[in-house]
Amino acid sequence: AAGILKVKRRRNSTVRPTSIDYDARIFSFREADYTVSLSTVRGRIRVPVGVGDYQKQLLSGRKPTSAVVFKTRQGEYFIGIHVDVETPPPDFGEEHGWIGVDLGIVNIATLSDGTAFRGEPLEQTRTRYHNTKRSLQRKGTRGARRVLRRLSGRERRFQQVVNHEVSKRIVERAKVEGKGVRLEDLSGIRDRMHVRKSQRRRHHTWAFYDLRAKIEYKCALSGVPFEVVDPRYTSRRCPICGHTEKANRTSQREFRCRSCGLEANADVIGAINISLGGAAGRPEVALVDVEGIAHSVDSGETESSYNPPSLGCGS
Repeated sequence: AAGILKVKRRRNSTVRPTSIDYDARIFSFREADYTVSLSTVRGRIRVPVGVGDYQKQLLSGRKPTSAVVFKTRQGEYFIGIHVDVETPPPDFGEEHGWIGVDLGIVNIATLSDGTAFRGEPLEQTRTRYHNTKRSLQRKGTRGARRVLRRLSGRERRFQQVVNHEVSKRIVERAKVEGKGVRLEDLSGIRDRMHVRKSQRRRHHTWAFYDLRAKIEYKCALSGVPFEVVDPRYTSRRCPICGHTEKANRTSQREFRCRSCGLEANADVIGAINISLGGAAGRPEVALVDVEGIAHSVDSGETESSYNPPSLGCGS
């Protein structure tokens, strides 16, 4: 809203609110018929709400005390009902294993068993959105601005759908196998990255924190242990002999240990080191068949790879 002050001809504009916060005094939810009671300037009203199966499960037996009602640009009304969910304690025992998750751009996520969630379809969609928006911005016409408003937020929502799908599959696998989930702690990574100008957009639109947040809360809801580990040296340390050297990472894709000669997919090596609790200051080495996993990834024998849903962005 403060942005209108920068444009002289819009300084006298009126900013209309698009959402209203409700508390227990002016809001109530009735599970019997899935309706909400809301106070308005014209009195109290009762409105039916469309609730999906997952939302019904969360609302079952609960009496929420707050909500937010918001209006979209298309004139549609939505309500967000706040629910406190009790998270079950992990029940896997102290000796459970871990699934390591290496987050990246070429592959959105790579697991320590070799499963890869490909990022190429997502990157293609991002590029298509970027080119479309840049073309419309250059036109600068009223019609172009109208299309830009329609595209606003669509890329972000698409990214969230992809992250929901990926995080759901990771947590479901961990629960079935009776393992916890470990991720790298990538806090502040954008400040530490140094990339070419041509790659900046690709790196700065990388929604790794959103994916981590979704994995973390899904683990909490499912009773799956979750940890973040120190990311240092996870891509340089050999999980078989423990040798750590920058030269072990020969390229973005390849890992070749200078000590024992292990050759493997670099993302899988990172994920295995993460599953062990990180590489910094840890003597543990992998007890799994690293070479077998790496070979199956390169030959396409694993459940490699998840293809995100496609989404058009035409005008």
